Amino acid sequence: MRRKSITNRIALMLVTIVVLFAMTGCGGGNPSGNTEPGKILSQTEDEITIVDQAGREVTVPKKIESIALSYRVAIRFLLNLDQGDKIKGIGKSEPFLEELQPSLADCVNVGQGVADIEAVAELDPDVFFHKASDTETLDALDKIGVPAVGIEIETPEDMMTALDLMGKVCGAEEKAQTLINYYNEQLAEIEELTSEISEKDKKTAIVMGTSIGKVADGSMLQGEMLKRAGAINCADGMQATELWPTAGAEQIFEWNPDYIFITGSESAVYDAEDILQDKTWSEITAVKSGDVYVMPAEKDSWEFPGLVSILGIDYMIHTMYPELLSDEELEDKVNELYELSYGRTFERDELGY
Repeated sequence: MRRKSITNRIALMLVTIVVLFAMTGCGGGNPSGNTEPGKILSQTEDEITIVDQAGREVTVPKKIESIALSYRVAIRFLLNLDQGDKIKGIGKSEPFLEELQPSLADCVNVGQGVADIEAVAELDPDVFFHKASDTETLDALDKIGVPAVGIEIETPEDMMTALDLMGKVCGAEEKAQTLINYYNEQLAEIEELTSEISEKDKKTAIVMGTSIGKVADGSMLQGEMLKRAGAINCADGMQATELWPTAGAEQIFEWNPDYIFITGSESAVYDAEDILQDKTWSEITAVKSGDVYVMPAEKDSWEFPGLVSILGIDYMIHTMYPELLSDEELEDKVNELYELSYGRTFERDELGY
């Protein structure tokens, strides 16, 4: 049988940790050489073997009844796929997510960001979703008998691949395809809409991170959102050595952006007023015109990886080019996406946008 006793699993876990420190990458390989994420390599009545976004072959039960994850951003994907009731272990939830799926409040803590392997072993889920870049954890979980699927959701293309992969793993392929089609259709509409903006009329903009001076470069989702919204990302060419690379105030003054968007992350230590009321920033075009904004929505960030990122792009377009997307049109798009994603809509003050 696939299941091992908890005692054996914990013992194996301890051995695995020692082995991984000495020799990484020894598990979760891809003997077939097929690295196409979401590719089903084989299936039986009880199991399927699929390629994850780390290029690993993972065998999971055909019928998934319990899911765990410490990669918080993936919770929304599972709720979008109507899999919320199967989530049994998480690291951290949010009030908004618990409003959508109350059972999240009762989930076992399996580590926030970094998986607590012992807690995962004790919970013994049918599948564990985790960030594809952390292959050490993925392989360690596989070695104790917990199928671990790596996902990557930093770009729109990666997000749609993740939806497809998670849909196949969870038996929700039809819903996944519906969401993928919708997202891609919205991106196509946005591309058509912003094609009307001439190069000379494009606004310059930045998205700042959790502290002043940190910015989204061209490799980050927020930088991609600016580009798709028809703006020139001043930080596009930065050579990032960290997430939210530090440009510094002096560089931002030199860029002199027309618009400044600020992450809506709960970790942000400042807000728009801190910039608008700071005399040292007063000569920047965005500050002079009052065009400094915290990204909505207060309860469900639209710059967060996921389907709602399309609303983040819509919001940027509405803010920088209101003639292209009116307030009423933005509200229609918000209602449409939430109805499709979660089966319900929200009043503007409920979401906070």
